Amino acid sequence: MGNSNIAIYVIVFLAVFAPYAFLQMCLGTRKPTPDDIDSWNLPPLFRKFYWLTSMLADSVGVKMAELQPARTAKMRIALAQAAIKLPPEHVYALETFMGIFCAIIPAILVMLLSNRVGYAAGAGLLFGVLGLMTPSMKVAKLAEDRITAIIHSLPFAIDLIGAAMRSGLDFSAAIRYYVGTENKNNPLAIEFGVMLKQMELGKNRIEALEDMARRIQNDDFSSFAGAVAHGTEIGASIVDTMKVQAEEMRRARFNIAERKAARAPSIMILPIAVFIMPAIFIVIGIPVLLKISSSGLGGLMK
Repeated sequence: MGNSNIAIYVIVFLAVFAPYAFLQMCLGTRKPTPDDIDSWNLPPLFRKFYWLTSMLADSVGVKMAELQPARTAKMRIALAQAAIKLPPEHVYALETFMGIFCAIIPAILVMLLSNRVGYAAGAGLLFGVLGLMTPSMKVAKLAEDRITAIIHSLPFAIDLIGAAMRSGLDFSAAIRYYVGTENKNNPLAIEFGVMLKQMELGKNRIEALEDMARRIQNDDFSSFAGAVAHGTEIGASIVDTMKVQAEEMRRARFNIAERKAARAPSIMILPIAVFIMPAIFIVIGIPVLLKISSSGLGGLMK
């Protein structure tokens, strides 16, 4: 009886969702081409389900964005940091789909195997929550990795740009030289390339730097952009300003590495206490207990 009820629920859900999906596909806006999707830098999960998120974004995604304004603002920043050219509504739409899909399928499987409603509900709840959290966690991880790569590359980039300017190139030509010598997958080189295109379209150096700082959304780069902009406004040497900023960034990175190294012993306490110490006690204690039990003292311990 329980299996038939679940089957009825699934059929009703598909009967409602399938016509909605068909109408959205027929009446929706222009479908993006593969070149469009490639230029949006979508992760594999978002790329695979883009057709579905584009259908749900204007309804479910918009409603969830209205209910969570603070989270939507943070999500917009994370998408900009990860260079994913999607609005937060698409992330919410994918969260909704993943939550429902990852809840229904395990619940059905567990119900068919065990015929227990409680087990099925627990499995559906667990996997549903995991599916709901996966898209936003993926965006946050991509944003963190990209920002880390940018900050690690920034001191060397500043040194190279400064050296190019000392050799006679202006600021734009020095950045173009850096972009041309770096790997095309380097996120900092990509951002500097966007900055160059903006300058070619008419933006001045300060506006292009500020736009780049808004895209990256990192305090270290924002301080670098602000120092260069301030130096340009007061007529100071950009090369000297960039040299000072590079040294400050290296010093800050060294301090961060020192703090992480200092925290390592305290972080290792938990895995040592949970995994290593019990194994040591077992290896040392069991032979001792066996020796005692086989000797005359074993009877005294009972």
